[in-house]
Amino acid sequence: KGIRCMPKTKITIKDVAREADVNPSVVSRVLNKDSTLKVREETRERVWEAAAKLNYRPNRMAKMLRTKKSKMIAVLISKFSDLYFTAILEGIVWVAEERGYIISVFSTEEDRKKGSKCIETVYEYGMDGAILASSYVEEKTLQQLRYSSVPMVMLRRSSREFGVMGMLADELAGVSMVMEHLIGLGHQKIAHISGELFSRSGLKRFEGYRKALYENGIPYRVEYVQESDQTEKGSYDAMMRLLELEDPPTAVFAFNDTVAFGAMSAIRDKGLRIPDDISVVGHDNTILSEHTYPRLTTVDSRMKDMGELA
Repeated sequence: KGIRCMPKTKITIKDVAREADVNPSVVSRVLNKDSTLKVREETRERVWEAAAKLNYRPNRMAKMLRTKKSKMIAVLISKFSDLYFTAILEGIVWVAEERGYIISVFSTEEDRKKGSKCIETVYEYGMDGAILASSYVEEKTLQQLRYSSVPMVMLRRSSREFGVMGMLADELAGVSMVMEHLIGLGHQKIAHISGELFSRSGLKRFEGYRKALYENGIPYRVEYVQESDQTEKGSYDAMMRLLELEDPPTAVFAFNDTVAFGAMSAIRDKGLRIPDDISVVGHDNTILSEHTYPRLTTVDSRMKDMGELA
C-alpha cells in the first residue's frame, strides 16, 4: 500500500546532555552563553559539539513560556515602499541582532484602523517591545499606550501625552539648512512641495520653510506651496502645477527625497534642466538620492542612528 513517511524525532536538550555526558541545565546555560557558569572549557566545547552533531535547534516557544520573553520586537512603518524606513530598519535590525532579538515589521498602509490592529498583534503574541515609526494609529489606541506593560518607543511624534518614550528629529534645523543653501544660490522664488500638513513632520517642515522666508525678507506666496501625499505620482502632479504658474519658482524644497524624485521627473518632462533652470533639494538622504541624475542635494536626517537608538 505504499511507503509511510515517519516524522523525525525532535532532538531535545536532554538528548544533547546525554551525548555530552553533562546535566541538561549545563547544556542550557552553555548554549545560552551564561557567563556566570563555572565549567571547564573542554566541557563547553563538548556541549557545542554534541549540539552540532545532533543538529539541535532550541524550541523558541518553550523558552518563551519558561522565561516570559519572546525576544521579538515589533516595528510599525507606514508602507514597505517608503524609502524613509530603509535606513531606520537597518539601524534597528543591527542592534536587535547584536542583542539576540528578532524584528517583526508591520505595515499600517496609511490606515489608522490597521495600525491599531498591529498594536493588538503586539499584545496577542507577547512581544517584548514595539517601535512605532508609523503615525497611522487610531488616537484611542495611542491614548491606551500609557497603561501598556509592553515597552514602546515612538518615532517622529511627540509621545509625552501617551506616556511612552519618543524620539523627534530636529525638523527646523534641517529645513534651515535647505533654505540657506537655496537663498545662498540667489533664489528668491522658492516653492515647497510639502507632505501631509496634518502630520508633525509635514507641519514642522512647512513652518521651517515659512520662517526662513520671513527671516530673509522674502514674501510668502501661497501658490508656491503644494501639498502632496508623499508619492512620486503626487509630487509629480504638484510640480506640474508649480511649473504651470504664470510666474513659476526657480527652486523647490521637497518634503522628502521621494517627493523630490517626482518633482525632478516633472521638470525633465517639461524640457527643463536641473539645476540650470530650476534647483531641487530633498530631505532625509535616502538610499536612492545618490543615483539620480543629477545627484539630488538632500538633508541627512541620520535615520540609521535613530533606528539604533530606538
